Amino acid sequence: MPARLATIRLSRRTIAFISAALVVITTVTIPTLVVGANAVGRGPSGVALLPAAQAPSQVAAVANKRVGARDSMTVAASKAAVRHQRAVMQAEMLARTTTSKATLDMRGIEPSLYRGEFFDPASEEVRKCIVKRESEGQYDVRGGGGNNYFGAYQMSDALGDGATHMMLKEHKSILGAKQAKELMAELRDTPVNQWPRYWQDAAFSTVYNWEGPGSGASHWAGGRWYC
Repeated sequence: MPARLATIRLSRRTIAFISAALVVITTVTIPTLVVGANAVGRGPSGVALLPAAQAPSQVAAVANKRVGARDSMTVAASKAAVRHQRAVMQAEMLARTTTSKATLDMRGIEPSLYRGEFFDPASEEVRKCIVKRESEGQYDVRGGGGNNYFGAYQMSDALGDGATHMMLKEHKSILGAKQAKELMAELRDTPVNQWPRYWQDAAFSTVYNWEGPGSGASHWAGGRWYC
């Protein structure tokens, strides 16, 4: 007998016990979880894996897949929420500029309702001076030579039409592209003295400050006094 086997001498009883134990081990299914086997993580019937057989990489892969699915749903929900919030804000801005009490108030020299990209706080007193000189704060007035000038700022039809094109880009981001285009077209078909206060204020500031503060002042250079 080789020396390496001679050191282990087992009795017949011991051998019989070990054999019986091996039979039991090989015939009993050990309950365990098989990663990724099915929806609840339990292995197929009759399959037994020792806990050590569950590779960490498999666990991580399944966890990442589940987290990824949850995150993708979260991103989709977030995008929908953003779209809804944008639509709400655009609707509120449309109402504020076209139907609110403030914008439909056509009399009085008030702070500009428009406070957008071309509004210049430093020019506000000049703007009020021009409104006083041109219309005494009457946004619905028509006058000038041949009654061809309209609104608080006494704009001609041509200047009003030009202002709608100048205002379009900014208001696409405020109202949405489709709504802004439709509204600008509607303003062009309407005399300036029938535009709500917001749009007359916006038209003035956009033209007056188009290329920088006061760059369009020449449109209001004349009048009963200098502003």
